[in-house]
Amino acid sequence: MTTRVVLSVGAIVGLLVSSAVLALMWFGVSGVLYVGHTDLMRIFWPSSVILTIGWRTTLHGIGMTAVSVALNCLLYMAVAYALRRVALTVGS
Repeated sequence: MTTRVVLSVGAIVGLLVSSAVLALMWFGVSGVLYVGHTDLMRIFWPSSVILTIGWRTTLHGIGMTAVSVALNCLLYMAVAYALRRVALTVGS
């Protein structure tokens, strides 16, 4: 796989994870993201800690949500690229 494909897949996965968590929050069932005392939202979307109370209603909240989603996409892209580099190094 080329670097462009790996980065694109990472961005898409990051966007899908963010969208899924936002959908759960929208419907008020984000409590399903807890396993024991572990909040899976913080594991799969670490930048969600910057979300505000008005994440979907105020201009500031919507902007911060967009920034948080973009950061999550960048994080997943970085992880995908790092995994590609490790795979290429090990495979050589």
